[in-house]
Amino acid sequence: MKPPRALFVLLLAACIVCTGWLIAQRNTQHRLRRKAAETETEIRTVAARGGDPSPILAVIQQVKPTLDAGNPRLAEALLDRAHNLASQALQQFQPDNQSPLPIDAAQEKQTNLYINPQPVEIEGYKGSAMEPFISPNGQYLFFNNDNDPRTDTNLYWARRKGTRSFRSLGVLPGANSPSLDAVASLDASGHFYFTTLRTYDRTMNSIYTGDFTQDGLTNVHPVPGDISPKIPGTVNMDVSISPDGQTLYISRAVIVPGAPAPRKSELIVAVQSQGAFHLDPNSAQIMHNVNDGALQYAPCISADGLELYFTRASQRPTGPGVRIMVATRHSASQPFGEPEVLQPLVGFVEAPSISADRKEMFFHKKVGDKFLIYRAERNTKSESKVNPSHPLGK
Repeated sequence: MKPPRALFVLLLAACIVCTGWLIAQRNTQHRLRRKAAETETEIRTVAARGGDPSPILAVIQQVKPTLDAGNPRLAEALLDRAHNLASQALQQFQPDNQSPLPIDAAQEKQTNLYINPQPVEIEGYKGSAMEPFISPNGQYLFFNNDNDPRTDTNLYWARRKGTRSFRSLGVLPGANSPSLDAVASLDASGHFYFTTLRTYDRTMNSIYTGDFTQDGLTNVHPVPGDISPKIPGTVNMDVSISPDGQTLYISRAVIVPGAPAPRKSELIVAVQSQGAFHLDPNSAQIMHNVNDGALQYAPCISADGLELYFTRASQRPTGPGVRIMVATRHSASQPFGEPEVLQPLVGFVEAPSISADRKEMFFHKKVGDKFLIYRAERNTKSESKVNPSHPLGK
């Protein structure tokens, strides 16, 4: 593609998708703006890679007249159609025999620290349930619905009824916006942390906090401090707060528009000082054995700070692999050791969350075309092998 034409395409795309939204209702307007911005990025990526974005632009050009005619629902359908066309156009730049995940052929140890995974029932909720978090008192389960870019991803909560049963309480009051809101974490004092993209395009803040009560969230605002990245395309993807509220474990990802997976994702550490969080200068050393070149994300820290759970994704010799890992240490002042795969948790499994007493783990698993939350039990017979500093049954 010649440079003048490429420049024209990019300018045209920006003009088309950034105008004509005023007649939509507020929530719909925000959702359309988000989808328009995503599609604009995809158009730019297609053009920058030498592809032909004309079919996508032909669909986009219908959006403003449709909105002007008072039909935001059809306008959203057109944006979804443009997104699908852009995704198809970008696939030509990804060879069929090449995984989007980083290659990782290193040997990994295995453990059966958590066993007997069983699906969780959420009474009154029928959609996909992802990124679970069990509250420190074990009475609430937080989760979000499907995090597909075409979905309005929101935070939900449920109250416990039994070992593997909860009753849905609906969306979490005070938490959600027209943008993505997901990946809950809560400390023992009721300080709630989560991922949201509501202001990321302007501030690069993606981790927010609020005060949790039995009525929902209040005082929602960006996490104070300097944890947000400064480089465009880099995002704090999700977070785990230590139960004492002093340490954040963050997965920081590098996102390439149109790519099916982050180019890079590593775990980093931030510590609290005078009410604000700052990146720990020893973060790289603490995570030296964890960040091995694969994608690391969805962290969860134990109450004593000695066990770090997370998701790892990479291209393995046997094919693409997504698995839940645990890395341990004997002291909270030490780096984490070599991670091990939680072998009994098989399939497409992500996002571990352990209870305060470590007796149970919640995670999500893809079953067919839906994500479900599962619960596994602590195998006390394996504890001394994984972390000898823990007495059995502690």
